Amino acid sequence: MRWIVNIATSYLSFVVSIVAVFFLTPFIVSKIGMDLFGLWSLIFAIVAMFGMLDLGFATAAVKYMGEFAGSDDRKGRNEVLATLFVVYTGLGLVCITTVAVVSNHAGDWFNLTSQTEQLFTIALWMLGCAVAINLPLNLVRAILNGGGHMAVTNTVEIVVTLVNASVIALTLHLGYGMLGLIVTTATTMVLANVVMIPFAFHYTPGLSLNPVLFSRKRVREVMDFSLFFFLANVAVLLILRIDPVVIKSFLPLTAVAVYAIGAKIAEYAYYLNKQFSNALMPLVSQSKGGGKEEVITRVLMDGTRFSLSIAVPFVSLLFFYADDVILLWMGDEFAGSIPVLRILLVAIFFTAVQLNAANVIAMNGDHRFTAYAMLSSAAINLVLSLIFIQFFGLNGVAFATLIAAFTIEMLVIVPRACRARNIPALRFFTHAVGPSIPPLLPSLAVAWGLAELQPPSNFLWLLLEGGAAALVYFTVFAATALSPEERAFARAKLSALRRGRAPVAEGGA
Repeated sequence: MRWIVNIATSYLSFVVSIVAVFFLTPFIVSKIGMDLFGLWSLIFAIVAMFGMLDLGFATAAVKYMGEFAGSDDRKGRNEVLATLFVVYTGLGLVCITTVAVVSNHAGDWFNLTSQTEQLFTIALWMLGCAVAINLPLNLVRAILNGGGHMAVTNTVEIVVTLVNASVIALTLHLGYGMLGLIVTTATTMVLANVVMIPFAFHYTPGLSLNPVLFSRKRVREVMDFSLFFFLANVAVLLILRIDPVVIKSFLPLTAVAVYAIGAKIAEYAYYLNKQFSNALMPLVSQSKGGGKEEVITRVLMDGTRFSLSIAVPFVSLLFFYADDVILLWMGDEFAGSIPVLRILLVAIFFTAVQLNAANVIAMNGDHRFTAYAMLSSAAINLVLSLIFIQFFGLNGVAFATLIAAFTIEMLVIVPRACRARNIPALRFFTHAVGPSIPPLLPSLAVAWGLAELQPPSNFLWLLLEGGAAALVYFTVFAATALSPEERAFARAKLSALRRGRAPVAEGGA
């Protein structure tokens, strides 16, 4: 039952984040203007790069927490975590040094005016210091997630997201502008991890981060895993964050702002898919530690099938309603975001197919392959973006992402995961991916029919029509893609919820 709660709260956290962004983004643009919004997008793209100093240790912490929980090795767990805490503290100091170097040269690199350069420098220092503080604090989140308590981290994230949105709206309303946006964001970036500290100690009996437990042997052990996850994380960050930097090198800040809107929606579609796979990641580690290979195979096959049952209708309906979403949300001046969004959504579909596959590969010792594959995807994306932007503008940058995603994630990562689990690739696509496709036909037919009868003139109509189309999708999926046992399990859960209690899942999960 715990894994179901983890997944449910992950999606709830995601929905809250989307709602906050939905209301905040046009409000921010109206208060600071398109140029400064483009600058804000550029700043976030660069600050995200500082997160690469994590070096993959957070993912390693989740893996080892899961494996130690499976084997009940508290001594080994504490040695690894204390070692990581010391390493993270050092990396935080490196982060601050990096901020100092970048802030001295950013104005020249991006041809900023004196006013925008000053704001850029302030933001870089404040947000960069927040990242530096978060490096050791991120270990707290990893402890909870790796121990299977993702519902706790999700709940804290929900509260902090709502606080952040409220304070940003208040500071902008009071006229503090870009400076207020910077201070508020930097503060709340640290707040979530601070709040999680007592929960980590409460839910992890015998937990100790005492530096005395630091072990050079553990550093080498963790580095063997984390280094390659670091490379994979670098690749993901490049894929998600490098586009604004490329665009600013060729086009003005307004173009960065236009692309940022389409990319932001696509990024949230990506994180929608990640909620499911992230929630299952500790289960893979615990199954690995406990020798439950059949559970790992089920994560690959059934986990992909269920995650796509959420990703496919969301991505497809967003593709269908892209014009309405962009124009109703941001207005005609962001019309250029529409084709960007649609191209990126196709890339997101390919990414969704491989998310569980990549986790299964990485958490079972083949993390080197995952890292090299993702780096290849990032390299293809970057090279093609630099070429395509000169001929096709913003759409060319989006097409570069699409080509990279299809080439690496569909043609390389998925087949590798299938071979690792001795599953024919054809069986994976027919049993894990195939069931999510047929329900699209009636769902999109309903969406088209409703749009013809009543074009969505506001978000209420858009939500009603999109919700009706999504309901058709889930109904057809339940009827065609679930086994009788799965339908019986779902009915039992719904019945228990109506009675105000939940049955304990088999095995205590």
